[in-house]
Amino acid sequence: MSGSAIEPARFWDGRFAESPAVYGEAPNAWLVECEAKLPPASRVLCLAEGQGRNALWLARRGHAVQALDLSAVAMAQLARAAGAQGLSLEARQQDLADWQPTPASVDAVVLVFAHFPPDLRARVHAAAVIALKPGGWLVLEGFAREQLGRSSGGPRELDWLFDEDALRADFAALRIERLERIDDVLDEGPFHQGPAVRWRSLARRALA
Repeated sequence: MSGSAIEPARFWDGRFAESPAVYGEAPNAWLVECEAKLPPASRVLCLAEGQGRNALWLARRGHAVQALDLSAVAMAQLARAAGAQGLSLEARQQDLADWQPTPASVDAVVLVFAHFPPDLRARVHAAAVIALKPGGWLVLEGFAREQLGRSSGGPRELDWLFDEDALRADFAALRIERLERIDDVLDEGPFHQGPAVRWRSLARRALA
């Protein structure tokens, strides 16, 4: 999710209607690396999931996946793709501003390029922590503040982008296993192409 001069749901419906894979078909590379931490058949929640490339890959890996996104168009595309591939997953249109998760209900939460205004970001991140079971994992990748002005993707509002202090504050209740800033070439569909600066985080909720 990122900023737009028009109403957000209409913006994203329009973008996702352009192509079934505006951010590519392959799963996010950081998610692929982190998935090895998950137990088999984990319950995984993908927030602001878009057209579902990560949700589909996780379902193919045998996980029980729920995907939420503001765009009804994207969720319909994901449901059709899952059906065509014989995969069972839940794809639900959801405004995360109104989302209230079931506490301690999932083994992992995935936030890949899920950008919001600061107040909403803090609420979504807090809710993601609540959703995690003890021992559950949070996987995040998003654009850094240094990304502003680059053509390779991301919001055009500085305070929608990530910095280390904000990430550590938002996920203070978790044990951060890895937190790193990377600057390399992004290749994830037509809207994520070129040199890009991102933050990657892997964090875990303490065991009860």
